[in-house]
Amino acid sequence: MQLSQDTIYNAQIAENDADFFSFTTTHGSTTFDEVEISVNDVGPDLMIGVAIYNSDGEILETNTVKTEGATLTYVLRNLHSDETYYVRFSGTWGGSYTVDGIGDHDSEGAYSFKVMNLNANDEFAGNHSLNDAHPIITDQTYDGVLVSKLEADYFSFTPTADTMQVQVTNVSSDLIIGIALYRSNFELIGSAGPSTAGANYTLNLNNMNTEATYYLRFSGTWGGGYTVDGIGDHYGYGSYTFVLVDN
Repeated sequence: MQLSQDTIYNAQIAENDADFFSFTTTHGSTTFDEVEISVNDVGPDLMIGVAIYNSDGEILETNTVKTEGATLTYVLRNLHSDETYYVRFSGTWGGSYTVDGIGDHDSEGAYSFKVMNLNANDEFAGNHSLNDAHPIITDQTYDGVLVSKLEADYFSFTPTADTMQVQVTNVSSDLIIGIALYRSNFELIGSAGPSTAGANYTLNLNNMNTEATYYLRFSGTWGGGYTVDGIGDHYGYGSYTFVLVDN
């Protein structure tokens, strides 16, 4: 059954039963999504277990409660947008369980559930490649979000001075922000960033051509020196704020 997001469904798990449903993420195909699955109104004898599959039928993750009648809410991250996923509900014996194995098919009862897209993307998505870079201007503050550690945000600009600064603030506490600068021909000039999660950072841009287009790239890193699309890159996610100013 194909689910409509943000709709409550009522279902029943019988003995040796498992229920399968499908849902499709809703954002643009070049972005990632966060989806919340919540299970409520659980029968007094049911310990609900949930498994998530990708479109190839591979299990991505499982989750379960440890008490009969307990509700369950958790968030799925790093979901490719415009892709179909499958959710499986079954009765378990609580704690860790193996799908179609130990601890599975071990309780039964009624439950209700809802799948909801959390709309975690920022207003610039999907600016996740150089060709899709979002244009920015000097002295304008922008709020970005790296929804997945697998993604990077790209912005394009024309310098208003030969020396400028990119000032990054309000970085999420788990994010070590990495910044890279490209020329108009997409040639990488360099990359830099702090070594501490949640730290602000200022990147100085020198010898800028005020008649050329440049590109900024933001990603999560593991701190210190990192290689764009290599070691230490795509290592975290979270929100950040930045502004481009004359130096």
